[in-house]
This record gives sequence, C-alpha cells and structure tokens, in this order.
Amino acid sequence: MTNQPQPDYESFPSEGAAADEMTRALAGAAAKLRHSSWFGVETQHEQDFIQYALDNAAIVAITDVRGTITYVNRKFCEISGYTKDELLGENHRKLKSGHHDIEFFRSMYRDIARGRIWHGEICNKRKDGSLYWVDTTVVPHLSETGKADSYTSIRFDITARKQLEVDLRASQEHQKRIASLDPLTGLPNRRKFQECLEAAVHDFKDHGRTFHLALLDVDTFKEVNDSFGHSVGDQLLQTVASRLDTLCQGRGSMARLGGDEFGIILFEETPLSAEVFFEEALAVIRQPIQIGATTRRFSLSLGVAAFPDDGRDAENLFQAADLALYHAKSLGRDRFEHFLPKLREVAEHRSQLLLEIENGLRLNAFELYYQPIVPVIGNGRVALEALMRWRHPQYGLLTPGTFQEGFTDPAVRAALGMFVLEQSFKDIAGMLDARIPLDRVAINLTNSDFRSDEFVERFFALSMETGISPEMFCMEVTESMFLGSHQERVKQGLGRLHAAGVEIAFDDFGTGYASLTHLRQLPINSLKIDRSFVANMVASQEDCAIIQGVIAIAHSLGKTVTAEGVETMEQAELLTDMGCDRLQGWYFSQACPPEHLPKLLASLSIPLSQRVK
Repeated sequence: MTNQPQPDYESFPSEGAAADEMTRALAGAAAKLRHSSWFGVETQHEQDFIQYALDNAAIVAITDVRGTITYVNRKFCEISGYTKDELLGENHRKLKSGHHDIEFFRSMYRDIARGRIWHGEICNKRKDGSLYWVDTTVVPHLSETGKADSYTSIRFDITARKQLEVDLRASQEHQKRIASLDPLTGLPNRRKFQECLEAAVHDFKDHGRTFHLALLDVDTFKEVNDSFGHSVGDQLLQTVASRLDTLCQGRGSMARLGGDEFGIILFEETPLSAEVFFEEALAVIRQPIQIGATTRRFSLSLGVAAFPDDGRDAENLFQAADLALYHAKSLGRDRFEHFLPKLREVAEHRSQLLLEIENGLRLNAFELYYQPIVPVIGNGRVALEALMRWRHPQYGLLTPGTFQEGFTDPAVRAALGMFVLEQSFKDIAGMLDARIPLDRVAINLTNSDFRSDEFVERFFALSMETGISPEMFCMEVTESMFLGSHQERVKQGLGRLHAAGVEIAFDDFGTGYASLTHLRQLPINSLKIDRSFVANMVASQEDCAIIQGVIAIAHSLGKTVTAEGVETMEQAELLTDMGCDRLQGWYFSQACPPEHLPKLLASLSIPLSQRVK
C-alpha cells in the first residue's frame, strides 16, 4: 500500500443534498478505477468488476481540468450516439444542446474547480441531433496538493421523466385554458370574466379612469329551447356570441356567464360613446338569425353600470349591472338601461319582503278569508272564494295587493300556493264539521303551482286523507298561466284536476288576447267577468254590450258565468236581467274569516232573484 492520502468524497458538500449514497459510491468507484494506484494495488478482476458495475448502472465520463474527455463508458456511448473514439479527446461542448445559457456552465465550473461536488440536470444533444436529459453529479478528484486534477461525471437518463414533466405542464396549461373558457362559444367563462373585472377595477382605480360593465341576456331564449330543442338554442347562443364578440374587438372584453347570459367590459369609452356601443349591440342581434331550418329575429335585454360611479368594487358593480338588466326586462325587453340608485333600494325592499314572507309562512302568519259567490236563480248553495291574508307583525292584516311584489318570485309564489291548498282543505273540513251549507270553494292558481307535479299530487293526497271530494273545489286560472314557460305542464295538471271533478274557472275574462281560443282548447267550466267591466256597466253601454256578449257566448258553449266586483244593487239587477249565473262582490259581503261564515251565509239564504226585485 502507498502512503498517498485517500480523497474523502463524503466531505465534499452537495448542492441541494442531491448527491445520494449511490451516486457518491459510483463516483468513488470511477475514480478508484481511474486512479487505482492511490488505493493500492488492485487485481485486474476487481477492476473488471467495477467497470462492469459502472457500465450497467450509470453513464460515466472523466475529463481533465480543461474539460477534455479522457474516459467514457459504454452507456455514455449508447445514449450520446457517439463511439468512444469520437468522444475521447473531445470537449463536452460536443454535446451542447443550447438549452442552458453560459452562466449555467460557469456556475458549475466554479463549484467543481473549488473541489465541490456539483449536482444538477443537463440537457445534451445526441449525434443525430435529438435531445436527452441526464441527472448529473460531477465529483472533482483532488491531487495531493488539494487541487482538482480531473472530474468524474455520473449521469442517469431522465429523458422520460422530463418529457412527462413537459406533458404534465402542457396538460395543466390546457386544463387552465379549459377552466377559463366556455366550451360552447369559445368565449371566456364566468370565472375568467370575474378575474378580468377584478383586474379592471384594480387598474382603473389606480389611474382614476372609468369603464362600463354590461350584463345581457337573450329575450325569450327559453321558448327557443322549448320549441326547437337545445341544439338549436346552442346554435343561437353561438351566433349571438360571435356577433357581439366581433363588435367588442379592440374596445372591450366579453364572456358567456352561463345559460343565455353574457357580460361585456367596455374600456375607455365616454358615456355617450358607450350608449352608441350598446345601441349597436342591440341592433346587431335584431338582424335575422338562422336557427334550424327557419330564420327568426331576436332581441337582447341589457343592463349597464359604470365604474366607479355605480360600484367601487367588482361585487357591487356586478350587482348594479344586474339590477339594471332586471329593470330593462321589466320595461319590456329589447332595450338597455343604466343603473340608478333607486334600483338598489327597490331590490333591497323586495329582498326584505321575500324574507318576511318566508318568516310569515314559517310562523303561520298567513290565513284564508272567504268571499261568497252568490247564485242568481233558485235556492242554490253559495260558493266561496278563498283569499289570502297576511297578519303582519307591524302592519296588521294585509291583502295580497299590499305584498304583490312577493309574487314575482317563482319559489315564493309556489310556497304561497301550497299554503293556500293545505289551508283550504283544513278550513273546508271545519266547515263540513260545522254543517255549513256551501257549494264549491274556489282557490286561485299560478303557473308556479305547476312547476312540478307536487301541487297536483298533494291535492289528491289531501283529498284522500280528509275525505273531501275534488268536486268541492273550483280552481281559478288566468290567461297568463297559458303563456308562460310551464304552459304544457299547466294544461296537463288542469286536465287531471278536471277529470277528477274539480271545476275550472277562467278568471279576469275579457282582459286577455286569446281567451276565446282557450275556451275551445282547455277544460274550462265557467267564466268570471273582470271587475273592470262591471264597475262601468251602469254608465257604459259598451261595457254592458261586452258583458251581454260574454254571457251569451259562455252559455252557448255550455259554461256558466260569474260577475265579480258587484258593489251596487243596480249592478246586481242588470246582471240578473242579462242571465248571469253567479255574482260576487262587496254588495253581498267582503271576505271574512271562516268563523264568520255561518252568520254570513244565513243572511244570504234568500234567493237573489227575490232580493233585487
């Protein structure tokens, strides 16, 4: 054995602690193979074994301090594509891929020149020009003076891993793009639009500038889906998106927020130029659009809010534009409206009202009053109409007219309708137990009662539970119920009720556009002449003629007629002479609670034909 000192490879620091035990062992083995005299005389067999182990485990190369390659193993040749003769005497620059800048190599050479182990990932170029990646550890071999006199590089092929990382990053970027785009229109989606809006608020706030936010949707879009199918609806949305996106180019950004709702951020526009832009947006959608095999015209409703006047953050600005959109719809659609402060006040009032209605339902603050419907001829029993009342903790007993705004919310409207159904069964059961003589009880329906089958199913369930026949009920409907989005479900539900013996009454007859058509197509048993005609009939020959005509048409179709809003004896006499079947109004009684009905009905037991003469 010689007395030369053995280099301590464990003592050299490793960047990032990446020079693991295996790498250091292989580096030591390579140096041992290259400088076997430092470790004493080794047998040829031991040297051959080390060579075999290295060739099968790692990519190994040794260079002198100038970077000239003095040794490469078989795996180095295999991965680089060069033969050993082509590599020996060459510099590693032969493998340079161009992926790393000059500072990368300078940093590496500074470390190894100071005797430090360097570890990192390097992209090299094969002889055929293709690239490969190697996880590299460079171990300096120190001479007796402590200076590096050669460098042993141990490499492992990580090309597959790096490709996987590239694919993963590409997939993540792709997923990120997908997460920010609406797949139907290719526009940014709500999430991306929200980010853009928040960025605009931040940027414009810092520079004291203004921009406009517009929210818009396609008028009567649901009817297109219901009539033509969702594929045609999708085609319509794509056309709308394309036209508006073209209009926005260079002036703002646009997104599809969901359903038929879109958003536009309009930058650097004056109030006047913004108005011109939004008029153009309305106009471009009014142009005929091909949907399926037909061409139709459509329109938009659009709400606009300006930053910072209408909202100083994204949330309040969005809310302002949404309120303006709701206002545009309420004014007839196919228009744009700017946000006004009073809209927020109205919205807050409506929100508070809906909350109070919900609380009222929960606390049983609602009840039913009943107004008599009096037969004109004979000794027929008096019918009743159930009318809702709200015993408000602050304002006392309220009629529906005072909280009419609550009925604009479909969910609240459905909840109130279910209350009327449940309570009317309870009240009728009490009336029957008290042996109060009565005909049918009428309750008013809305299209929200037919959003699902729940209302009709509950009606039949209550009938079974209480033993109260469906023939005890009359369901009053209005023309608007047959014009909404649930019209087919309304017709089916009314058909089931009518088949079970429920009378169907057409309320407010004469105030709509297609009432006669409905008389022919729907299971209508009776008509209720609107109070607006009755109120003027004494002084107006025209109103008298209309009432006379309605009664004649109804009777010719086998239907009965009720006149509502009767307030005077003169009105009652005229209607009786015209042959009206039943009368309802304050002339007979206002609506009253169930406990007052026995006395009231007793006072109405005299036939009307005798009373008015």
